Amino acid sequence: MAWRSLRSAKGRTTLTLLGIIIGVMAVVLVVCIGQGIKVQVTGQLESYGKNVLAVEPRTSSVPGLSTLTGLSGGSSSLLTTSDLRTVQQTPGVAEAVPLATASGSMRGDHTVTSPFIVATSTGFPDIINQSFYSGGFFDDSTDAKTVVLGFDIAQQLFDDNAPLGQGLVWRGQRFIVAGVYNDFNAPPFSLESNFNNAVFVPYSAAQSVTGDSLGIYEILARSSNTNDTPQVAAAVNSALVAAHGGSQDIAVTRASDSKTASDKTIHLLTVLIVGAAIIALVVGGVGIMDVMLVSVTERMHEIGLRKAIGATNRQIMFQFMSEAFVLSSLGAVIGVLIATAGVGLLRAYSSIQAVLVWQVMVIAPVVAIAVGMFFGTMPALKAARKDPIEALRHE
Repeated sequence: MAWRSLRSAKGRTTLTLLGIIIGVMAVVLVVCIGQGIKVQVTGQLESYGKNVLAVEPRTSSVPGLSTLTGLSGGSSSLLTTSDLRTVQQTPGVAEAVPLATASGSMRGDHTVTSPFIVATSTGFPDIINQSFYSGGFFDDSTDAKTVVLGFDIAQQLFDDNAPLGQGLVWRGQRFIVAGVYNDFNAPPFSLESNFNNAVFVPYSAAQSVTGDSLGIYEILARSSNTNDTPQVAAAVNSALVAAHGGSQDIAVTRASDSKTASDKTIHLLTVLIVGAAIIALVVGGVGIMDVMLVSVTERMHEIGLRKAIGATNRQIMFQFMSEAFVLSSLGAVIGVLIATAGVGLLRAYSSIQAVLVWQVMVIAPVVAIAVGMFFGTMPALKAARKDPIEALRHE
């Protein structure tokens, strides 16, 4: 009976369903996207290894902020080659490499006016654990005039997908491409540099080309033993504080700290958007109440007739509650199906690898049905309390 009643007013039923569908779809989709980004960020950070430390100027109260944008085209005078030697000589540090940025356009087959140029040393690939699309990284035996490209910048500079051995010009100097990294798969909202757009050059060569005016914005270090990483981080911090005359102007962080900051950012965004989606659910519930009130008014004669032949208040109430249940349940199911399809499309056609979270796929429809039933209670009570004589006289 509830289904037949809703089908008799298809347009009104469809518009009412939209509120529930949009609310459920938004909640499920947002939570699945947030969870997927968390998984991507965690995977990217763990690929660097749990024993990786980041040493950077304490320019912000947020640890790891320098890696948010990669400081493309910027530099810092707070970290020097002396700081690099201090970190390298700290007991427990197996390897430490500088990360410095430089400016200047680069010309290959095409010209990129503002590339993300990263000056580093030969130990960099041992720390980031990233595979190569072609070629390899420069080492001590390689000529200093070599570069390694991120996957995206390689496509911008050259027509060839694997431009090994080809030359590019930076500040009047010719460099040879030694390798191209695979896609770093940098997830959205990640607190790491997007090295897909980076051109890696030897630190010594970059110093020579820029006139020794290069500043290090970050030092990446790897501890010898993963279990000793917290102790090594404390030792590095102490050594740098002593080298800077007791000044607390250097921050030493771990990958887990960056993960926590990323999780907080994603969690905040998820909460805000889920809050908006919950408002949509409430609006959908109000729509159900409105439709049910209209339905009660239109079917007043039917209500009077049913009560006249023996229908109880409970039975009349159950009839209209059933209609509210059908509306909210149908909207909830359609919303979950659309959200599931959306997750599949995002995984197939974007860099966001959303993850299906079964808990929210159960909770969101249950909440939607509860909202629908709650807002359907008032019209149902109104119908149940109608006097049968007055209802039969209603035109």
